[in-house]
Amino acid sequence: MRRSLLTALLAALLMLSLPGCGSLLERSYASVTPHTQFSDESVGTSTLGAETYQGLVSALLHLVEEGEETGAVRLYQYSSVTGSAASDVDRACQEVTREDPIGAYAVEYIRYDVQQTAAYYQVDVDITYRVPPEELTQVISVTASTAVARELQDLLPHQPSKVIFRIGYFTQEDSAASLRQAVEEAYAAQTLPLPQLTDIQVNLYPENGQQRVAEILLTWAGRAPAQNFSENGEISLDTAPGI
Repeated sequence: MRRSLLTALLAALLMLSLPGCGSLLERSYASVTPHTQFSDESVGTSTLGAETYQGLVSALLHLVEEGEETGAVRLYQYSSVTGSAASDVDRACQEVTREDPIGAYAVEYIRYDVQQTAAYYQVDVDITYRVPPEELTQVISVTASTAVARELQDLLPHQPSKVIFRIGYFTQEDSAASLRQAVEEAYAAQTLPLPQLTDIQVNLYPENGQQRVAEILLTWAGRAPAQNFSENGEISLDTAPGI
């Protein structure tokens, strides 16, 4: 029995060393920054626990990704990185709303209140969104912008007015213009006739960074243009000339 197990092990190692065999164990996946440095405090509520600044940021991002409008984070045995818990919370809210792709896209601002108890800091937050929170469930995650055109080939027959991509790796060659070109290529590749695509608008969140959210607004002939929210919360209509 021992000899047969040793033989099987050696055979497996030999297979992995042969060219091309290692790919049998490889898997491609979308890389998304994990937000796991926090804990759920109770079932059915939006109260989270954290012990570090990064845990605080992760907890706030979790509330945003879940579309929560209110929530709380309890900071246990917390050591401030700025000198005070309140300053840390302010810094974390800025990071979530300006640097994280989903936060930069979806959140208008976060209002917070910090109270110190005997055991922890209680951070209560109210989150105001610039888009309907349920829209976050429609975000399509892709590893790179090269996947956008392929995804759009399947989506365009449904004539969507808005498509939202979370791009895990945004290169220096990527831009709003290159994503617009990806839409045009996907439209040109359609085998069945579609209404004329009269306008394409691409907005990137944040403006800089390796990870971005691309909001693609599409206007089809005979349909009203997609609504887009400006920074002050007002709705603007895209009426630029067609392509």
